[in-house]
Amino acid sequence: MFARAPGLGSERPSEMDFRGLDVRFGATSQTFHVGRASAAVPLALPGLLDIHARWGRIPLAEVVAPAIAYGRGGFTLGPVIASILGVLAPILAGDPECRALYATPDAALGAGQGGTGISAGALLRNTELAGVLEDLARSPTTLRDVYAAFAREFGTARGGLVTQEDVDRARITSLSPIRLTHRGWNVATMPAPSTGGMLVALGLRLHEGDGKHAFLSREHLLGVARVQEILLEERGRASLDDTYVEALRARLAARKAASPVPDSVLGSTTHLSAIDENGLTVALTLTNGEGCGHVLAGTGMLVNNLLGEEDIHPNGFHLDPPGQPLTTMMAPTILRSGGRRVALGSGGSNRLRNAILQVLLGLVEHEKDIATAVEAPRVQIEARTDRTFRLAFEGGGLAPDVTSALLATYPVDPAVFDGPTFFFGGVHAATASGDTFAGAGDPRRSGAVATV
Repeated sequence: MFARAPGLGSERPSEMDFRGLDVRFGATSQTFHVGRASAAVPLALPGLLDIHARWGRIPLAEVVAPAIAYGRGGFTLGPVIASILGVLAPILAGDPECRALYATPDAALGAGQGGTGISAGALLRNTELAGVLEDLARSPTTLRDVYAAFAREFGTARGGLVTQEDVDRARITSLSPIRLTHRGWNVATMPAPSTGGMLVALGLRLHEGDGKHAFLSREHLLGVARVQEILLEERGRASLDDTYVEALRARLAARKAASPVPDSVLGSTTHLSAIDENGLTVALTLTNGEGCGHVLAGTGMLVNNLLGEEDIHPNGFHLDPPGQPLTTMMAPTILRSGGRRVALGSGGSNRLRNAILQVLLGLVEHEKDIATAVEAPRVQIEARTDRTFRLAFEGGGLAPDVTSALLATYPVDPAVFDGPTFFFGGVHAATASGDTFAGAGDPRRSGAVATV
């Protein structure tokens, strides 16, 4: 249900609505590409309806009722999302209908656009989205009307790339997951078009035996960093072939570095995990990018800018064949061992694969409980444009000798955070063991757990 590249049956418009906007993140900035030509064909909503039709146990009207209530009655903005909206103000404030989604009686959107900025505690509503959900609950076939409107508003006549043929031919597909067995756990994660799933699986195999080191020790975290180096170097050709994995282990032992491929820095993704009393286990990761700056009229839906995400298109924009699924780093993952089940995944752009892998490492190799594994300090190795590596890590809770070893190994422009921070993604996990249910919501991204 990830997005498809548009453009079937049509020539590109002579002038595309596609532009870069600089967005500041504190002391740094990143250029995001937005506009109608940044919108891919989204399949999340039909995918969710398909999931409900195949596995849902209560009527669709009951499923969407809480969302409808929040849309009409309002929802209170939390601090993390309030901060993100302020950062993304240059994108969100450009279109009147888009800006109206985030407006409140006492605050304009974004100090960067001359407003006062929305703060945590603001009450926001989305009555149009509530109406769409009510229509879908009564008759899911009304989704066709939504997609027809999408093709018109984001088509070539308005500088977009979407065609009616795109929305007619877009289909949900069922794929066979990547599977491996590791220390008694059966692990299933995302196959292509996800590249993150293979990297998570490969990373787990390269960490085999890491449990002999103390959790968060010097040996543990330097090993985490070195595996991340390898994953950066191998992400275009990663596999689980035994000969290939052994060759990578030999390279790790020799600490031999190749030429890393630069990553983009930021992104916007969220994850949900759920397990029910019958063992049905769901790991769901969704993204809208940063949004393209336009709302689909009358729906309250901010349309994606997945064609403008550099991390998805490292070789350049608008090169994917029309109809092709876009690649993604998202890697929802499910584990089983006897009567135990775990569902997890993460947001965090290029950091999400390492966030997932470090949680798996704590859970599987070091046998930590899920909350400890999720909340443990994280390490991230980034590729610099000069083909060297840059270290970022959460120093709070680490022993001084561990911090010193990390800084000595990666001395070029390191970034040290005092404690957990949004930068390192957000791994949200649900667990079940027999009749006992639990979970961990990552505090880095306002995660929450509920048992009902």
